[in-house]
Amino acid sequence: MGCRIRRFEPGFVHSAACRCNDRQFLFRPNHNPHNPLLHATCPANALDPDNDHIPVPSVINVIGASVGRALLRHPVALNWFEANLHHEHDGFTPSDDTRERVPQFFRDAHSLVAREINRCLGRENHVYGGRYRAEPCLDDASAEQQLVYAMTNAVKDGQVERVSQSPFFSTFRHLAYGEPLRFWYIDRTAWWRKGGPRPGNREKDHLKWVEFALAPLPGWEGLTVHQRRTRFRRLVKRAEETAARERKVDGRKVAGVPSLRRLDPRSRPGDPKESGRQPLCHASDPVLRRRFELEWREFLRAYRAASIAYRCGDFGVEFPDGSFRPPLVTMYTASAL
Repeated sequence: MGCRIRRFEPGFVHSAACRCNDRQFLFRPNHNPHNPLLHATCPANALDPDNDHIPVPSVINVIGASVGRALLRHPVALNWFEANLHHEHDGFTPSDDTRERVPQFFRDAHSLVAREINRCLGRENHVYGGRYRAEPCLDDASAEQQLVYAMTNAVKDGQVERVSQSPFFSTFRHLAYGEPLRFWYIDRTAWWRKGGPRPGNREKDHLKWVEFALAPLPGWEGLTVHQRRTRFRRLVKRAEETAARERKVDGRKVAGVPSLRRLDPRSRPGDPKESGRQPLCHASDPVLRRRFELEWREFLRAYRAASIAYRCGDFGVEFPDGSFRPPLVTMYTASAL
C-alpha cells in the first residue's frame, strides 16, 4: 500500500511494524538492573530530586516516554507496543474520529525515539529504516494472533525463554497484571528557556513524568479487566510452550539477557532475514480476506481515477474515503537573459 493511499479501517485492530536503519541493534538493552528507566551507567537513585546525579534514560524509558508524549498530542486507541533488538511491533484501533491522528502519532513517537537514541549513542544517522507498515485484522482471532505474535517475538527469536524475561521495552506487564506505563523525560524546551547550561539551571529540575494506558482489543471489550488479563496470560503461555517445543526439536538454545546486553548497538545481524511481502490484511477466515481484497481493488480503482482527474486540473474531484490527494509538481520558467 502506497503511503498516500493507505486506508485505515475504522473499528478494526491494525498490526504495525517498523525496523531500525540497516537493522542495527539500536534497541539493545542498556538499563540499570535496579531501575529499568535509567541507563546502566546511572545510579539507581538518579531520579531523586534531592541529589545532583544526572539522569540518563535507558532505551526502555526512551521508547516509553516517546510513546506517552505522542499519545498526549495525538490520542489513538493503542492496543500494544513492543520493541526488539532492531524493530518494533505496534497495534492500534482507529475510529472515524481518530484515524487521521495515526500518522501524526507515529511521526511524533518515532521522531522522539530517534532524537533520544542518537543523543544516548552520540550518533546522527537515521534510527528507523523507513515508514511503518500496518495491516488491518479483519476478525477477533487474527487480532489476538497478532497481539501474541508481537508479545512473544523475543521468545520466538530465541532471545529469552519467557516474555517476562524480555529486557526490551514491553507492554506485557501492563496487559498481564495492570502495571502502570509511567516514564520520564527532560523538558529541554523549558530548560533552554531558563538559560540552558548556566549555573543553577539543572536539567533534572525540568524532569517530567508521562503515563498512559492501552486500549483493550475490540473483541475483549465485553470482558472484565480480570478476564482480559487472564486470557492474555494464557495466550502468551501457550505461545511460550510452543516456542520451547520448537527449540527442543531444532536443538536451539536461547541467547539470554547477558548476551543481549553485550551486543554493540551499531552491529547488525550477520545473516539478516529478508523482509517478506507485506500482507494486505490479517484474517483467520479466507472468505473475509477475499472480500477485503475485492473491496481494496475497488478502492484503488476509484483512487486512481480521481488522481488522474486531479492531476489533469479537476481540483474539485472527490477522492475515496481514507485517501490523500497526490502532490502537484509546480514548474516555474524564466525567460532567457
